Amino acid sequence: ARVLDPARSTIDQLLDLNRSTGQDRLRTWLAQFGLDAHKVAQPTGQLSGGERLKAALACALYAEPPARLLLLDEPGNHLDLALLEALEAMLRQYTGALVVVSHDEVFLERIGLTHRLEATPAGWRQRLL
Repeated sequence: ARVLDPARSTIDQLLDLNRSTGQDRLRTWLAQFGLDAHKVAQPTGQLSGGERLKAALACALYAEPPARLLLLDEPGNHLDLALLEALEAMLRQYTGALVVVSHDEVFLERIGLTHRLEATPAGWRQRLL
């Protein structure tokens, strides 16, 4: 599992995880997550909870190789609408395994899941989508 080092900046950590992509391109990708030049240079321990989520997602998705498994617990809770839509688009292209806990039905539909496991009063129900 990758955990952000609170003493290091997002850009430095992403550069360690992705040595084949130039810093300018990585900064552009981080900007797509709503992290400006000032935020990506700050130690991640100084970022807000939402900003740390953005940084962690960017590091997982843009690492070389990308994470094979993403576990997301209510990922939309700290994201504005524009970033949520960007995350949906990125997750639709993600080729690894994805486990998502969410009450946001629209988000779940938009990310293109293939299987769904739901808790019901009668127990667990699995659906092929």
